[in-house]
Amino acid sequence: MKKNQTVSYGNFQIIDMNPPYRLIFRSYGWDKVGKNHFGFTMPGPILGMYLDPAGTEGVVQKFLNGANGTPKKEIRQIQYRFNKKWDDQDKAKEVRDQWIEDYQHGLTIAKSIQIDESELWELCRFAEWGRESNKGQEYGPLNGMYRGLIQDAFDASVNLQLVQKVKVKWVKGESTDQMEPMGFKQAGNIVQVSLEHRYDPEPEVTTDRFKCVIVNCRQNTEIWGQEFTNLSFGELGQLVYPESSEGDWQ
Repeated sequence: MKKNQTVSYGNFQIIDMNPPYRLIFRSYGWDKVGKNHFGFTMPGPILGMYLDPAGTEGVVQKFLNGANGTPKKEIRQIQYRFNKKWDDQDKAKEVRDQWIEDYQHGLTIAKSIQIDESELWELCRFAEWGRESNKGQEYGPLNGMYRGLIQDAFDASVNLQLVQKVKVKWVKGESTDQMEPMGFKQAGNIVQVSLEHRYDPEPEVTTDRFKCVIVNCRQNTEIWGQEFTNLSFGELGQLVYPESSEGDWQ
C-alpha cells in the first residue's frame, strides 16, 4: 500500500468499544427451582411467552404487586395452547407462526423477554414434520430459523431468557445422576450465559434455598462454576461485565 493512500474497508464496520449491556441466557433445572422467578428480576417491561400451562402462577404476582419489598415490575404475557396428543400439524404451524409474529413485535417494545424454550422447540419440530425426527440432515432449515430467532434478540439489544426443562442424562443405556437440558441443543453454544438452577432444602431460611450455578459464560470465564444464593439478574449482569454498574441492568 502506498503512503497516504486511502484504505477502503468495504462492508467491514468499526467495532463498538462499549458492548451493549443486555444478556441472552438460558436457565435450566428441575421444576420449581426458581427459573421463572429469576427471570422476573430482569428489567421491565418484561414480556412472557408461554406454552407451559400455569407455569408462572403464584410466582409472577409478587412482582406485579411489589410485595415484601420486591420491586414492582411491568409484566405482560401470552399463553399459547398446543398439545400434540390431539392437535395436528396445521395447528402447530398456526401457533408457531403466531408466536414468531408476537416475538418480533415484542423485540420492539420490551426490555426483557422470557420464553418456555423447551416447549417452543417441540412446537417448532411438530410444525416442521408433524412428528419427531432423529435424522440430523433434516434439521438444517429448522436449526437455521431457530438460531435466527435468538440472534434477533442480540440485534434488538433485548434481554432474553430461554427457560429449559431437564431430563435425566443417560450414558450407554444407563441413567446417571446428572441432568440434561431439553430443547434446542445448539442453544448452549449461542447464548452468552448458561445457568443451572437448584433447590437446597437444608437452609433454615426458606429464601436461602434457591441456588444458581453459572455453568459457563462467554464474556467472563472467571465466574464459571460459581454458585450463588438468591442471585438476581442485575447481580448476574455485573458478574458477566465487572465494569458495569447496577444501574446498567435496570
